Amino acid sequence: ITICLIELCIYKLKGELSMNVRKLKAKRVEFGLSQKDLAKVLGISTKTMCIKECDNRNRFTFDEIITIAREFRLSLKDINDIFFDGKLPFV
Repeated sequence: ITICLIELCIYKLKGELSMNVRKLKAKRVEFGLSQKDLAKVLGISTKTMCIKECDNRNRFTFDEIITIAREFRLSLKDINDIFFDGKLPFV
């Protein structure tokens, strides 16, 4: 899994990918977390969380993606679908 996550990071840096903000919000709601709650988990302000969740041009950092993946117990497919809009070729 570590190798796959490194590949995700490398691929993210190489291409123009968009995040599926609706899927991220759905996961957050499924786990009963507010934007404020998730912001606290990530160590960012609620305003920054709102901007990142509502605008796919403001991407989460690799560390934030990993933290969210752990918090929501996301599979690699989920990570691909949410943060890379299903465009990673190896998932």
